[in-house]
Amino acid sequence: MHNTRPARITSPLISLSQGYVKLVPLGLLVGAIGIGMAFLFSAAASGGYRRFSFAYLTNFSFLLSISLGCLFFVIVQHLTKAAWGVTVRRIAEIFAMCTLPLAVLFLPILIPVVRGSTDLYPWNVANWARDNSPLLQVKFDYLKWYWFAARWAAYFAIWGFFAWNFLGKSLKQDETGDTKLTLKMQASSTWMMIIFAATLVFASFDLEMSLSPLWFSTMFPVYFFAGGVLGGLAAMTLTALLLQRSGRITDEITVDQYHDLAKLMFGFTFFWGYIAFSQFLLIWYANIPEETFWYRFRFWDAAWAKASWALLIFHLIIPFLGLMARTVRRNKTYLLFATIYLLCIHWYDHFWIVMPQYGSGIHGEPIDGAGGFPFSWAIDFPCAIGMVGLYVALFAWIAGDRPLVPKQDPRLGESLNHVNP
Repeated sequence: MHNTRPARITSPLISLSQGYVKLVPLGLLVGAIGIGMAFLFSAAASGGYRRFSFAYLTNFSFLLSISLGCLFFVIVQHLTKAAWGVTVRRIAEIFAMCTLPLAVLFLPILIPVVRGSTDLYPWNVANWARDNSPLLQVKFDYLKWYWFAARWAAYFAIWGFFAWNFLGKSLKQDETGDTKLTLKMQASSTWMMIIFAATLVFASFDLEMSLSPLWFSTMFPVYFFAGGVLGGLAAMTLTALLLQRSGRITDEITVDQYHDLAKLMFGFTFFWGYIAFSQFLLIWYANIPEETFWYRFRFWDAAWAKASWALLIFHLIIPFLGLMARTVRRNKTYLLFATIYLLCIHWYDHFWIVMPQYGSGIHGEPIDGAGGFPFSWAIDFPCAIGMVGLYVALFAWIAGDRPLVPKQDPRLGESLNHVNP
């Protein structure tokens, strides 16, 4: 028999308290050391700054997709009037709010583009469309540095406003208990979802798909979205588990909330696999040169062929089987390792998207001296650790000493008493 809990917070510690004072400088220090090491080692490598640019883009895409996945979770929670996720929603709100300071971390990508660099994006040169294919005339005006910069300014402004709107109103409700704030967030979530979907589509084109501007695929944004939501769910779950292990919000996030988060991770694992297979199948079946070359390098290059099969096994098959059973979804220790695994394989997914363009030309042909599987422990690993360190610092800075659970949400009691059948 389930005992009904009162709709109030009972954990003695529901914020980072003074923990953020230590996490922010520590994360910044790790970030500076990691990114600095990656830059120095890449300067000594054959690829130079171009190699560092690809490593940086991989990690930026990874972190941005997590924040966007969390923003999607927040919007959906309000759109569907969901009560079960109220106690985990604040963590998602903080991760979503990271999109605004991530605009600063985007500058190492944007500034070289504005200055005319083609290290990352081969379209950043005059007449590239006319020189490569008449089919690209439609992309010629779209892929110009000033429109690229303007779109990214708009993306970050929109995502930042959405995240600020939800977090700000939720924090205000903590103080006032005004239920009208929930109704306002619920009403705004309808049109915000439409705009969010549109910005995510174009941002995925600009950020990763335009690395290969000759490539055509209308399914890539859905692929990016599926991976981002999976990464966001894993980051939320891992953060909640670590907070509880540190003695925070111990009573508010129950095994039933973890069970639902694990079910969503299981579902989006399968959804990611479905979209990945559908994109590959449609391109393989149509056999159009403007589409097939993107996969040709990833499967016909010997090193990348193994990497592609590894992505299928480790991103789909293992997580699908590993999250299927009810018992493992309710085991916190298992979920701790499972979420770390999912975040690592989500990072690898972005590596698989970005890095083949480092070793192949605009038509997918191998570049002399840059072929093969280019992972570098001296460049990619410290860059990843450094970027994650900065991301942790951003999370801690935004969280501050604010409550990690919405204290006066009108659906708090329902969330605290949520039980999976």
